[in-house]
Amino acid sequence: MPASPVFSNADVIADQLPAKTSERNQFDTQCELDGIISETSGYTNLTTLKYFGTSIAIQVYDAGEGDAKQALCDSLATIKRLHQQGSDYQTYDGVVNIRSINNAPTEVHKIDPELTELIQAGIDWHRISKGYFNIAVGPVVQQWRQKRNACAEPEAADNGCSLPSPQAIENASKYTDISKINLDVDANTVTLGEGMSLDLGGIAKGWMAEKVKDQLVAAGMRSFVINAGGNIRHWGRHPQGRAFVTAIEDPVCKKYDFQPSQCQQLEGQFHEIVAGENLTIVSSGNYLKYYRVGDKEYHHIINPNTGYPKTEGVSVSVVMNEQHIYADVLSTTLFLMPMKEAMDMAESIPYLEAVWYLDEQGNKVSTSGFEKYQIEMN
Repeated sequence: MPASPVFSNADVIADQLPAKTSERNQFDTQCELDGIISETSGYTNLTTLKYFGTSIAIQVYDAGEGDAKQALCDSLATIKRLHQQGSDYQTYDGVVNIRSINNAPTEVHKIDPELTELIQAGIDWHRISKGYFNIAVGPVVQQWRQKRNACAEPEAADNGCSLPSPQAIENASKYTDISKINLDVDANTVTLGEGMSLDLGGIAKGWMAEKVKDQLVAAGMRSFVINAGGNIRHWGRHPQGRAFVTAIEDPVCKKYDFQPSQCQQLEGQFHEIVAGENLTIVSSGNYLKYYRVGDKEYHHIINPNTGYPKTEGVSVSVVMNEQHIYADVLSTTLFLMPMKEAMDMAESIPYLEAVWYLDEQGNKVSTSGFEKYQIEMN
């Protein structure tokens, strides 16, 4: 399978760092407003809840000759900038972002080169994934999001929850043709077909995590872990001299708030433990964001080829040692694909291993090389 390039923006980030003392003090004040940076025994920590609709935490264990607190402050600025560019929920002064494009799809939008790279990657992966990944699926996603949000309202208990009508899905699907994204990578402009809208939910967090990694490495950080709402990115080695270890939560435990009997003990709360150097670990599944209509659950990951959520499977977790920026894309694609097709694709990618959690009974299957990352759970 052809590999798409990994984009690095370290030089641009370095040019954007504040140089003057007054600017830096102002920047530090903004850091205090947007997140919490603290020092504890063994590492310096950043936590923010303001961006990408999730919690983001970064621990720097070895700053080398650099300044960990300032590097994390700069990370927060990177996260904020990329959040504003990729958001499809709101616009921001001075930023042409996904919401700006979706609000006026047929206009010509001048965008940041970073956003050009991301949209181009989405177009490329539509072809590579055989249509299971489609950043133009926005109109269909909106149909499901409206129904899911309405179901969460207090009055929904009386009115009941409902599905988008087949006609609504069919009509929305008419506006998901990715070939009608007119992207000029030289001029950094984009225009969509009438009625179209972009949704970067399956690629944006991985993009952000890798950009932050580049920025931290450029700042001299030697060892750190990024956790972007469950998207894990390691760099360097643990202070104890070993590889970092990541425990992947059992999705059934997570779904049922750790109430099942097998989830009462710590070792039962994780279905895999993996270790390695400079890895990305990402999971996609149907166990967190979903709503119920009658006796059926409908989750948030929409198959662009059908317009509906996949009905079988629980989750897939990918472990990657290269091309990290596409971990989100691949976990989404492998979750949506039929099992044989997904396995064939995963086995063909040399920098990826994966494990599928197939059902609520805990049956699993993994790629042939996944065991090289596994640690036995005692």
